[in-house]
Amino acid sequence: WKESRKQVKQLKAEKQALRKSPERKVGQVLLAPYLLPKRLVHGIRKRLPRGKKSAAPANEYQKWFEAHRTKSSDLGPLREESRAFGYQPCISIITPVFNTPISWIEGCIESVLNQVYEKWELILIDDDSDNAELLKLLPELAARDKRIVLTKSEKRGGISAASNRGLEVAGGEWIGFLDHDDLLEPDALFQHVKWLQDHRDADLIYSDEDKLTEDGLDSPIFKPAWSPDYFLSCNYICHFTIVRAEVLRQVGGFRSEFDGAQDYDLFLRIIEKTTRIDHIPRVLYHWRRSRASTADNIRRKPGSLETGRLALEAHLERQAARGHVTVDWRTHAYWIKRDLTETKPISIIIPVRDRVQLLKRCVESITRETTYAPYEIVIVNNDSETEEARDFLSSTKHRVLNYPGPFNFSAINNFAVEQTENPWLLFLNNDTEAIDGDWLTIMAEQIQRVEVGAVGPRLLYPDDTVQHAGIVVGVGGIAEHAFRGFPAEAPGVCRQLQVTRNYSAVTGACLLTRREVFNKVHGFDEERLPVTFSDVDLCLKIRRAGYLIVYTPFARLYHHESGSRRRTVEPMETGVMRERWAGVLENDPYYNPNLSRERADFSLGN
Repeated sequence: WKESRKQVKQLKAEKQALRKSPERKVGQVLLAPYLLPKRLVHGIRKRLPRGKKSAAPANEYQKWFEAHRTKSSDLGPLREESRAFGYQPCISIITPVFNTPISWIEGCIESVLNQVYEKWELILIDDDSDNAELLKLLPELAARDKRIVLTKSEKRGGISAASNRGLEVAGGEWIGFLDHDDLLEPDALFQHVKWLQDHRDADLIYSDEDKLTEDGLDSPIFKPAWSPDYFLSCNYICHFTIVRAEVLRQVGGFRSEFDGAQDYDLFLRIIEKTTRIDHIPRVLYHWRRSRASTADNIRRKPGSLETGRLALEAHLERQAARGHVTVDWRTHAYWIKRDLTETKPISIIIPVRDRVQLLKRCVESITRETTYAPYEIVIVNNDSETEEARDFLSSTKHRVLNYPGPFNFSAINNFAVEQTENPWLLFLNNDTEAIDGDWLTIMAEQIQRVEVGAVGPRLLYPDDTVQHAGIVVGVGGIAEHAFRGFPAEAPGVCRQLQVTRNYSAVTGACLLTRREVFNKVHGFDEERLPVTFSDVDLCLKIRRAGYLIVYTPFARLYHHESGSRRRTVEPMETGVMRERWAGVLENDPYYNPNLSRERADFSLGN
């Protein structure tokens, strides 16, 4: 009897410990509204003690997420909707397992059982685990649903070998990847298959994600639509991703030599085969942050950074793109330094009206700092009146063009293009100032790429805060500069201030393009957009013509903004933009719709 009392007391203590465990608290917050009917999950729930829900303190994001996730009352109707889909592919979910904590693997599998889209299979690959409790539990977990397949590696081979074993077993038309300690939202598969109803040609689809921590949900990653240059800076696609099985067969699955960055290597090979890459702007995946995970801190697995760098180097080699990859240790992202195949002549076009001190500083900084050659400086004089300006313009060794009449930024630059012959064109404000010697070389590395139509640098105010790091359209009215006012070296949200990425537009204060691209889109609109938004309009026309717009933070200049002219916004120009670009103003592909529409700082929206 004493022994029985002792066992009861011990069981009560264990029960209390489980109640207070952070994993249980987070699991209750995350899954409570989405539990399957009791008859389906009784085998899981009977393992855990009953008790009242205990939610971790909700941060701002967690509150936002709870308000924006699919409501539990909507899951039934979504299930019915999915049963009526005209296209209902089977999605094989690949989940390698190795000594996973019991509560984590149970939560992972339960999140798959919770899926409202029912045509799936979950393939669990035991990579030679030696945890006795897990080994006993895995067959029980697999027996809970006929769609769960359990297979085992003959010997421990690592994440890539185990994933490839899963691919061998998979019978689905689409393949999804789920880590053994992470969780899917109940509508994760539904949202992907719903997208496929109208986008049947997609080959890879990815969603947004967040982190699952001991304190709840945090650190959301709200991703842009497909941004090739951002992807070459970091694997922002990550989770949750499904890939057409046929494409995976073409690229050959995972490669063990890239373990630690195996998904990055796989995706790099996929984008060499297809550009049909789509994005669902919903948080559908919860990446568990643990001490052993790169979700917590990439520094915990420094080898993954090097492996990712090698994967990028291999990608460049396959693409016959000359250059090398370095790790930017401030952000733990990558910087591809491309070799210039040819240093083509650049015409640097600088409009000016008086304010000669600004012009002097600009020109002197270019000639003093710039290591790129050859280039010419073309100053376009728009009716300067001061004696100082006339003296400077008459004595400078640089080429001077005269454009009389009212200030029309678009017309002045179009005129200068007509008067020059160089194949590359840099439009530059007279109130800018070069900081580093390689600024123009770095921009030239990007504009030499045939797929790129325009390049913009990081522009800083004199107090070393950000003036320009790309342009987001449809925010704050028509357009806003990204990360304006941030400290110059701040990473920005998801490191996006300090990495090369794509935008819908970059500023005309310093914009490099190729002459054939500029002519193809008929230059600046001098009739309807004489000053404001002319640069945004130019970039949107370049994008419409099929080119990428690239922002590089590694080229830096100071911008003494509007030191020569006061910035005004005319109603006519605003109306033109709304009429001409209504679609992109409503949904900038490079700015997630869940983010703020008031500020282009990548902060959480309403």
